[in-house]
Amino acid sequence: MHARIFLTLLLGILSAPASAQTMAQRPDWQFTGRLSTVFASGNSESSTFGIGATLRRSGGANDLKFDLGAVRTESGRKTRRAVGTSGNFDVEETTVWRKTAEALFARVRYGRQFNGGFLFFGGVDWLRNTFAGIDSRLLIASGAGNVWVDRDDFRFKTDYGITYTFQKDVVENPFLRSRFPGLRFSWDMMRKLTETAQLESTLVTDLNIENTRDVRADFTNGLTLAIYRALAVKPSVQLQWRNDPALTEIELFAADGIATGERVRVPLDRVDTFITIALVVTL
Repeated sequence: MHARIFLTLLLGILSAPASAQTMAQRPDWQFTGRLSTVFASGNSESSTFGIGATLRRSGGANDLKFDLGAVRTESGRKTRRAVGTSGNFDVEETTVWRKTAEALFARVRYGRQFNGGFLFFGGVDWLRNTFAGIDSRLLIASGAGNVWVDRDDFRFKTDYGITYTFQKDVVENPFLRSRFPGLRFSWDMMRKLTETAQLESTLVTDLNIENTRDVRADFTNGLTLAIYRALAVKPSVQLQWRNDPALTEIELFAADGIATGERVRVPLDRVDTFITIALVVTL
């Protein structure tokens, strides 16, 4: 109770002065599409392509949201060789492309708000990120939350839920189960800075109850800058952290540098970072 009073006062200080909080009026259906791409050529070649879409129905006490996206990066390694004699030769170039990053996700969530800003929600998340060691992760979540502020210029809500996860790793860890219950805490914040600039922040944290070392967090911050009517540009930074990361297999070498022919399992990095600048269309 004391924590809620403190958080309410803090949000009141951070937000601009206004009258009593009211539920923001939004269109019944809203579609948002995102497209980002980067190409590099010359001495090195690479391409990054990202796409995403959000379909949301909100109005009154109900909120239904579908969200999906994908990011893929390929890098080209150039090799050159000279063919001919030292005084007369041709240079041949060969570029070998390989996929260096890929992530796909899909989510659906339904929430119902009651008087006093209290809400119930249920949702399903699916993720595939093979470079982070995850071949497939399906998570089912249900719980409650609080809508602390919901205005046209400022929104902040928190969720607390229970989850059940079905996970398949690229390299199986024999000491961990592929199905496990968990706990979830998340927040969703939007602050309108100007008529054309809007800050958005989301945090989703998950705890594996059966293995408390396995704590995950997905933290995303973005700035939407309107450029013309329904068109905007959105730079954003996403951090995906896992305290007990998945495993990968690498080749084992002896101390003298000779390959032993064996492979060993080692943990991957704990943090993945995605920095994107997307073109956003809202209908």
